[in-house]
Amino acid sequence: MALSSEHLNAYMVTWKLEREFGGMTTVCIQRAGLFAQRYGRAFVVTFNRAPDQPQIVDELVGKGKLSPDVQVLNLYLDLAQRAMAPQEPVAAKKFDPATADLALDDTVAYPEAPERPFSQHFTDGRAKGTRQTRFLRKDGSTFLIDTKGFDHQGKKRRCLEVLAADGTVIARFNTAPALYRYWLSSLAENENSLVVVDSKYTAALLDQWKTTKVPKLYAFHSIHVAKGEPLQTGQLSDPHAPIIEARAQWDGFVFLTAAQRDAYVRRFGDAERCFVIPNPLKASTLPGPPPQRHSTHLIAAGSLTANKNVAASIKVVAELVRRGHHPVLHVVGQGSQRDKLEALSRELGVDDLVLFHGYSDRLPELFASCTAQLFTSTNEGQALVLLEAQQQGCIPVSFDINFGPADSIRDGVNGFLVAPGDLQAMAERVEQLITEGQLAASMSARCREFAREYAANDVIARWVETRNKAARLKADGTRDDLPDFSARIASLEFLPDDGLALGISVSEPLPRHAEIELVILDRDTKAQLQSISATQRQEQRLVFALSAQLLQAAAGEDAPSDVYLRCRLGGSVELKRLGVKKSRALPYFTTHNNLSFKPQTGQPKK
Repeated sequence: MALSSEHLNAYMVTWKLEREFGGMTTVCIQRAGLFAQRYGRAFVVTFNRAPDQPQIVDELVGKGKLSPDVQVLNLYLDLAQRAMAPQEPVAAKKFDPATADLALDDTVAYPEAPERPFSQHFTDGRAKGTRQTRFLRKDGSTFLIDTKGFDHQGKKRRCLEVLAADGTVIARFNTAPALYRYWLSSLAENENSLVVVDSKYTAALLDQWKTTKVPKLYAFHSIHVAKGEPLQTGQLSDPHAPIIEARAQWDGFVFLTAAQRDAYVRRFGDAERCFVIPNPLKASTLPGPPPQRHSTHLIAAGSLTANKNVAASIKVVAELVRRGHHPVLHVVGQGSQRDKLEALSRELGVDDLVLFHGYSDRLPELFASCTAQLFTSTNEGQALVLLEAQQQGCIPVSFDINFGPADSIRDGVNGFLVAPGDLQAMAERVEQLITEGQLAASMSARCREFAREYAANDVIARWVETRNKAARLKADGTRDDLPDFSARIASLEFLPDDGLALGISVSEPLPRHAEIELVILDRDTKAQLQSISATQRQEQRLVFALSAQLLQAAAGEDAPSDVYLRCRLGGSVELKRLGVKKSRALPYFTTHNNLSFKPQTGQPKK
């Protein structure tokens, strides 16, 4: 069902909302703010135990980080304040632990009413005993009982019971995600809703959330493959792997850039359910007159984690010092790498030139006072911080990584792009901005112009259009999905013409109308060298005939080539690397084309 332009309940779903947060949460609440501006209200949904959520919201609104028209709905506080629709019927218990010996272990109070407990944690003192947490309304009645223990067979069990004000159990769940899904349905399962899940952790808990009216969308905020892995065949990132593996459970994936969407579609298909919507950019005005911009002041802003690679920015500062300059680097953000980064600054002798600010509410002012932003991340989705810097006329100098920087930076116009990891090139570009004032001034002006044009994009209209298309596809129910299967080499036959007959077995029967090919890719570039259709096809076995001429063409010129099984069905694509069943020994051919065997690594010796 298409939405009217006047009515929409937009729910931005994340795990928690804290006083200090990074780029993903910034995007989540800024998007909610734009929906509230358009429709009068919007919602941010959280699931963590947060009795202090109202205080956090007040602080964020007071600092201008959260729109006052955005309502933050927390699972626990909503259950405490609002009657949830009861289950019909209430689910049965899967275990009935003894609770008579439970003793109070810990109490958490409502911050605004310290005498009133929000939660009470009980334990029976045994390592494999029963633990129970009771959550209470401000009037002292219990709204949720969360019990963990073991059944009579020693299996871990959990029981979450939602209670009405009179103590009646109105809903029961055997897992926390089941409660999350039921509660979220009570909020958002209607035809005038949009649900966008931003948090990777939360998305993995909601893949089994079944909706009939509202399409379920997941927003990618970062690259979907692990660091350094090729896009076409590489290992998926740990947080994204369960989401992508459960992609059939989602009504749409939203990417920040066309390049990332295209990379995903080339590998997994499902193009019609993959969308591109860039990050929103909130208008930012400084509280007073703009600060003086210092030609030698630089900034690196973001969480201090390995992925953000702030160490590279510090090394660039050291290189600039070696070249005779006196730069100052403002490091804004907090994270697990801070101690290591401070130690690196001391080791390189630039600790007096690197200023660690931690989290700062003055980020726009810091951008406005710095000439250049050093962006040294190893991978990204679309870095909002680049746009925030450009908004204040701070010129980004960035590694040209997948994905994001090239979407915001026109090299030499409103920033510089250098090869990933090339610290010398980055130092040269920064040195150019430090020493050529006229160039820096013109590029700074172009940064502001680009940011103004970007902010004028109607991001909300694109979200509504995406929601409507996903809703139509959901209603049509036309999705074709491949089964979850594995593939391996079952046989290898040498043919008289020096070709090969390759037998492949698959773990699950593949649909007859699925398109199945053997594809050979260049290992370095991942370019397709050959594709071959099956000469024989049975339910779980395939045979491919590879002529000598084809093998010669597929060998690759400068790098080895790799063999995959590719299956297409409708919009779905699966690419499976082919290997052999684990064995004590593996055959191989020597340089003289003689057959030998070698033990498989990692096998225990007997």
